[in-house]
Amino acid sequence: PLAGPWRMSPPAAAAHGPAKVNYMGPSVPTSLYAEYVFPPKVGVRRDRKGDDVEVFGVKIEPVEVSLVDGRLGPKSLDENGVCLLRNEFMPIDYYDMDQVVRKYYPECIRLVQEHTGARKVIAFDHNLRSVSQRGRGIGGAFTVQPPLELVHGDYTEASATTRVRDMTRPPKGNDTLRPLLGDAPPLDEDPDELLSKRFMFINVWRSIRPEPIEVKPLGILSPRSVPLGDLIVHEIHYADRIGENYNARFGQGHEWWAFPGMRRDEALLIKCWDNAGEFARRPPAGVPRVPATFAFHSALEVPARPEAPDRESIEVRLIAFF
Repeated sequence: PLAGPWRMSPPAAAAHGPAKVNYMGPSVPTSLYAEYVFPPKVGVRRDRKGDDVEVFGVKIEPVEVSLVDGRLGPKSLDENGVCLLRNEFMPIDYYDMDQVVRKYYPECIRLVQEHTGARKVIAFDHNLRSVSQRGRGIGGAFTVQPPLELVHGDYTEASATTRVRDMTRPPKGNDTLRPLLGDAPPLDEDPDELLSKRFMFINVWRSIRPEPIEVKPLGILSPRSVPLGDLIVHEIHYADRIGENYNARFGQGHEWWAFPGMRRDEALLIKCWDNAGEFARRPPAGVPRVPATFAFHSALEVPARPEAPDRESIEVRLIAFF
């Protein structure tokens, strides 16, 4: 059950030393808004399995960064874009798409709704990540992806707006909700009304292994430490749509948080876009602005024992409507 913010380190946890993360290089043009042309200045063409088949304008720059223990001091979605919660592990087969959608999605909805007080929460997508299980089928055309070793934010204002509108339409062929809902939209509400009020994209991220995470743990970049000038729009060209997210270039003031030794009875809530955030151009009327619009994140390359088990994690994407 939900037990509020969780800050005590598990017994097996130890503070990480320096880590390596992959930023975009200094020659990659920064930008706040996409141009929607092909090929994009910075972006990829992605197939239905979620694999990148063409890459454009991407120049990676590995950087060694210092890590701050994210368990030290309270973290909130409004202020920090991330919150660690204790949450009972659900013993299901996470490599079975149907079990995840029918059993785990509702638990993530409950968790986000109880924590944020949202009037409505929709879970609409997820990824499983593991090096050893990469390429394993998990249902439909979906496969296990490796941990994403690139500093990124999942949404921009434009792609978040598009996703909200998508929730009022029938699921597309490659949507995880399609087998469950058929032609019924996930949300039977007016999209313009939804967009006029506060909404927040949140990832629920957790380990699905019994051992604490040692290999490629997730790092969170403090939203307050990233100026607008460090943002880079990354376009994702699918067969049926164009998505976009944010990459970043390195900044000397960037502050990285890690949550060492995360266990599967812990869930990390990561804010991926908030239209009440200070970066949003179209905030809802009458809603106070909050410091964190979204939180950049990335898998971290950190020292680990040779016998340390591979990371196996799941992230479920949700939208909270207020």
